[in-house]
Amino acid sequence: MESDNLAKFRKIVAELPAEKREELLGRMKGMSREEAMKVVERMVEISEQRKIEITATKKVLAASGRVSEESGRVDYEVREPRTWTENRPHDDRKLEIVRNPQVRKNAPQASRPAQRPIKKAEPAVARAGRDQVARQIEQREREQAEAQIRREKNIALAKKAGKFTLKCFGRLLGTVVATLVIVLAGFYTFLGIIMKGPSAHLRDQFVPSVMESSAGGILAKMILSDEEIDSIMNSNTTHEFDEITNTTLVNAMAAQQNANANADTAVVNELDPDGDGIEVHDISGPMYHGKMLVIYDPSRIMVATIDNYNHNGAGLTLKELIEKYGGVGGINGGQYEDTNGMGIGGWPEGIVISEGQLRMGNPGSTYEVYGMTNDNVLVVGRMTAQYALDIGVRDAVSFGPELIVNGVAANYSGCGGGLNPRSAIGQREDGAILLLVIEGRKTSSMGATMADLIDIMLEYGAVNAANLDGGMSSAMWLNDEELVSSSSIRVSRQMPTAFIILPQKDGGAADQQVSVN
Repeated sequence: MESDNLAKFRKIVAELPAEKREELLGRMKGMSREEAMKVVERMVEISEQRKIEITATKKVLAASGRVSEESGRVDYEVREPRTWTENRPHDDRKLEIVRNPQVRKNAPQASRPAQRPIKKAEPAVARAGRDQVARQIEQREREQAEAQIRREKNIALAKKAGKFTLKCFGRLLGTVVATLVIVLAGFYTFLGIIMKGPSAHLRDQFVPSVMESSAGGILAKMILSDEEIDSIMNSNTTHEFDEITNTTLVNAMAAQQNANANADTAVVNELDPDGDGIEVHDISGPMYHGKMLVIYDPSRIMVATIDNYNHNGAGLTLKELIEKYGGVGGINGGQYEDTNGMGIGGWPEGIVISEGQLRMGNPGSTYEVYGMTNDNVLVVGRMTAQYALDIGVRDAVSFGPELIVNGVAANYSGCGGGLNPRSAIGQREDGAILLLVIEGRKTSSMGATMADLIDIMLEYGAVNAANLDGGMSSAMWLNDEELVSSSSIRVSRQMPTAFIILPQKDGGAADQQVSVN
């Protein structure tokens, strides 16, 4: 701005007469730079103001007809009635527009409309406006530049954060993969030690345990061939019976027990203090624990089942089956469709007889039959559905194997099977029913083998006994209390059948004894 004013000042001085130019320069030589610049700025302002006024005047006069474009005659002129003084520069506020004295007196006066007064522009205000606009433009440009810098910083920060996130995720993923590989390698090594290691007993316990489960067989197949698995299973199995329950023998035993009922009253009262006709016993072993229910009256035992069977349908939980028939307790029942342990209990397998009706099975087909006759005798063994109905079986399911038949325990090799949750049903000589459930697949209870079940049933006086569906289905309820919980990691398992206990009949202890023909 200062250099522009100096250039304009030089042009103004060059246009002055020689006398005035020398006089002005002479006065300015004795001034300081600051005073000289003030004089320069003032003269530039006056010069610009004169140009503005003269231009405006000519335009106004031309519009009013007072300037003849052909003759160039001007009726008005700008006059400065004063000269420079030593201490005061020109004051443009005293500029005035006067008539041109050279105009002819007899010049015709053209009619003209009333003119608006000429508004003088303030040079300082104009300069301030320009400066303000310049500052606004500069401020906008600075803000745009700062915004661009911020955007670039944000982009750089986002890229940096993305790289850091990817780096952390990569490290985490690598750690997870490495950990998983180590765990799998360790687990595979562990399985190899169990199944290929020096302990044949440990192998014979583990392989049958996983092979008896719905989905665990893959663990054995990871290490062993099918031939090796078959060999181990055959060396740890319970052999089947060729005979079935002799109902006449059991009835004779029950009749003899009834004759001695009075002598056993004190014992009964001691084992059944609440008088509900049910004893509850804790069962424990080296690798398991569970519960045994002794029901004095076998007529209270029946098979509860769902209304409709469907491969895609769902069964009921044990508690729901008990409530459906108005029972007071029970355990899980027979086998059902359970592919890879994901079954929902809508389709039983084998035979189902409930309340004297054949609900599942063909009359001419042979099944493992475990159930109660109309004479309240537990029957176990292989037979056709029609034969079961002919001998009076009223409630029955299928699973296996038989544990005890007619007082004789089953033969078994090895451990008779693996360690797993187990359920079993048996009957004593006096006709009392034994319902056994062993917890398994838990740190507190690994499970029981078939040999363990046989030993427990013999200890409690069973003359006939059979293994029921076990695994994740094993459970026991009594009086709205879950005495033995299922090993299922999901909710309580749904199933199509269960052995339930009906409410006690009226009449007390006398009615708790076996009723035989």
